[in-house]
Amino acid sequence: MTNSAIVEHSKTPSYTMVHDEHMGHSITPVVFYGNNYDEWSRSFNLALMAKGKLGFIDGTINKPAAAADTFETWQSTNALVTMWIFNTIEPALHNQISLRPEAKQVWQDIKNRFNQINESRIYQLQADLLACRQGPTESLVAYYGRMTAIWNALSKLDALPSCSCNPCNCDWLNIITARREKIRVCDLLIGLDDRFANTRYQIIGITPLPSLDLVYNRLLQDEGVRLLTLNKTERTPTPMAFAARANQGSQQPNGRGGRDGRRTSSEPSKYYCIACKKSGHSLQFCY
Repeated sequence: MTNSAIVEHSKTPSYTMVHDEHMGHSITPVVFYGNNYDEWSRSFNLALMAKGKLGFIDGTINKPAAAADTFETWQSTNALVTMWIFNTIEPALHNQISLRPEAKQVWQDIKNRFNQINESRIYQLQADLLACRQGPTESLVAYYGRMTAIWNALSKLDALPSCSCNPCNCDWLNIITARREKIRVCDLLIGLDDRFANTRYQIIGITPLPSLDLVYNRLLQDEGVRLLTLNKTERTPTPMAFAARANQGSQQPNGRGGRDGRRTSSEPSKYYCIACKKSGHSLQFCY
């Protein structure tokens, strides 16, 4: 290979180094703890892709011959990618991972060892999804939040399959995404509390089934109307309440004295008789 070819090859993203690309650099905030392989691997893949060095772990950049002019450049970049892998792994797991000569070998060993753990986690999440039910007093927002957390966890562990055409012209991703959303709509409706029974039956009767966003919005409206009606009912006095208030009012002393207009013994009198020197009546009514 000529010197000009070497210079041109070294300028490609896979071999180009920038100021923040060093051995101690962590290229993703997601740390691998042993039970989050899918989340960690996706994050690491994206970070490596952004740096143009994904080929060092997916096998598209092969190790050159030791006598090749690019061997030293490949070797230093390969070592850098290998250290990036270890930098994003919990230190307690380091002794479980073999330090292989190539980054793609290290990557494959991790995949073979830890990717199988996802199956038991998927099983547990599916069980949680089946058991997810809205409580009698639980708000729709809280219930939807719990269910969304399970959906997101499942999506991280069980990613949608991709098509084999390149570039894609079969619309496979949109089809499978729509199918997954329809299943989530059913999950949401099944777990609803019985106070949403009427709305649930109305939604189920719609063909085709509305999107998850539309269904959630419809349920929010239903909950809002119900809460508004409930608050209005609580503020409006019933006929019994009116009767009770009227009865209480008739038992209160009026401005002229007691219930029959006469002064009760507990009420102070404003009259005073100057003839008998007694209060309770005036001189006109002295007896």
